[in-house]
Amino acid sequence: MFVHQGPARTARQNRLLAGYLALVAGFVNSASFVLLGSFTSHVTGSAGRFANDVVARDMPAAVSALLLVVGFFLGAFTASSMLHTGIFRRASAAYSAALFVEAALLVGFVWLNEEGFLRAQTARHADAYAGMLCFAMGMQNSLVTYISGARVRTTHLTGVVTDLGIEAARWWRWYRMRLGRATGIPLVVGIRRQQEKPEGFAIILLVTIVVSFLVGAASGAELATHFGPRSMLVPGVAAFLASAYALIPGRGKTGGA
Repeated sequence: MFVHQGPARTARQNRLLAGYLALVAGFVNSASFVLLGSFTSHVTGSAGRFANDVVARDMPAAVSALLLVVGFFLGAFTASSMLHTGIFRRASAAYSAALFVEAALLVGFVWLNEEGFLRAQTARHADAYAGMLCFAMGMQNSLVTYISGARVRTTHLTGVVTDLGIEAARWWRWYRMRLGRATGIPLVVGIRRQQEKPEGFAIILLVTIVVSFLVGAASGAELATHFGPRSMLVPGVAAFLASAYALIPGRGKTGGA
């Protein structure tokens, strides 16, 4: 999964990476909502919270909501900086390091709870811990965007579902055009040239992300409800395994990051 970058990657590589990390993101997003009351794998909700708090003149809450957005931004910035640095001789080592930091943040969240830092917390304390998870998700989204050549997003579904709708419309139009040619009935209006068959791997990739994210989200909510903050060990270990996998010999034959 970490051998090639951008156009050099195969559809299977993108699908495996997207499915795996979408599971992680969906888990973290739902678990953080159950535990802290905030979604952390995207910034849309936090931006909405910020606006509402400003209008309500609740400035401490507005600042906390804004810090969640900043945390996601800083995570994306950090991962991108790691991937572009000349410190790592192989691209796979840079990917591994970024995933290791993500794993450390998720496991660190569990450690803070075990040490008692998450207990008897205020809403502002909860936002501080949510910011840590936002940072981790920002790192993951930046990494996946970089390695896939901006073809894959794993931490939110808005753009993915939009792309899925676009692809579904292309397939629907193509099938209507075929049926129209077979029956002689003009079922598609305004065709000026031959329509090519849409690429199947695109819609399969998008469906993979949606399904994986939803499975991860359901798992995160369920485990967080029963096991509390310790449930965050699941995505933490998953990110660590991805980090270790990137360092397996033969997985990083591309040039430096």
